[in-house]
Amino acid sequence: MESSSTLPSDVLFEIFSRTSLKTIGRSRLVSKDLNLATYESSFVQAFRQRTKTISGFFTQTLFSNKPTSQQFVSTTNLGTDSSLSLKFLPCRHVNIKAATKQGILLCVNESDTRRRKIPEYYVCKPSTKEWHQIPNPRTRYYTERVGMMVLRSEPLCYKIVRFSQPKSPCIKYKSILYNVLHCEIFSSEKWAWKRLEDVLLPCSEFLSFEPAVSACGALNWIMSNNEIFTFFVDTESSTMFDLPFPLCKKYYFKHMKLVEYSGRLAMLCIEDSSMQLWVLEDYDTKIWSKRPTISLKAVQGVESYTSPLSLDSSDILVITVYRWVAASNQVFLVLWAEILHLCSLQRPFDLFLAFGRLICYWCLDCNVFFPGCTPFGELFPLV
Repeated sequence: MESSSTLPSDVLFEIFSRTSLKTIGRSRLVSKDLNLATYESSFVQAFRQRTKTISGFFTQTLFSNKPTSQQFVSTTNLGTDSSLSLKFLPCRHVNIKAATKQGILLCVNESDTRRRKIPEYYVCKPSTKEWHQIPNPRTRYYTERVGMMVLRSEPLCYKIVRFSQPKSPCIKYKSILYNVLHCEIFSSEKWAWKRLEDVLLPCSEFLSFEPAVSACGALNWIMSNNEIFTFFVDTESSTMFDLPFPLCKKYYFKHMKLVEYSGRLAMLCIEDSSMQLWVLEDYDTKIWSKRPTISLKAVQGVESYTSPLSLDSSDILVITVYRWVAASNQVFLVLWAEILHLCSLQRPFDLFLAFGRLICYWCLDCNVFFPGCTPFGELFPLV
């Protein structure tokens, strides 16, 4: 850990690895060296151990857009954590719609509601089992995408943005056809939803089904045409911008994944036996930098079918592995064993098993991963 401070780097390491997420967040704004150092895996692991921080992913299995199972996967203890669940909520079945790295989840109950066909929205923190039901948005419009961002932890302040489909999803503006999305935003301070201007997307294009990526005060989605859609939470405004070549080319890479890298927006790209990491260095000028290409031959020698999922730290990659188990052409049933691995970017041959399970894919069955990071001992009252 290098720093311009007069204190030696090892002393700074010892001090900051015993502080809090709030202190680290502030220090990242003060020093560029500290900002980079606090994202390194050595610091992240030391901080989690010394502050007893829970870190990992909530996994959710959807079948016909309905949740069938949810489980927390710990990247701290490298395994599932049965103590963290959503059973404390007042309803049996909820759908995780959004999550933040402060461990706050937005869940929606769409089945056993008190009023038929009217969903119930809950904001909760699984580590402390705190929850609050928030007012409903305009639920007569079908929800397309939802994003959530914590603005302040003490006292807790967050915003939720919801995009929904209007009755007339297309509109012609200046002789150009657009897809239309209603936009609403919920503020925990005002405890109310507010309707914003509709969002116009290029015709036949849509936002990715994956959870929004939070970086630099904005919620980001990759679009079907490989553009980036960004919603700035503070100004409550949105924009779209192009990716640089070759990221702008559809199907150029085998896998592309929008992620957060050291607090910045980044793109993970896998092509054959190598992986590229592109980082958005400046939001205003849209300058991207390409990091050194990483060989995945050692990883693929152990696991053939892999795809990037997220970055656990600046040099630890979370990947999913799909192993073929059985197939039946008669009923179109394919069974895969899905494995969640942690992979060192500096030493790609190092694989650490974090989670494994057998999943049955029948028709439309998809898995969505929601990253979360919640410390023990620190409370974020949902008031």
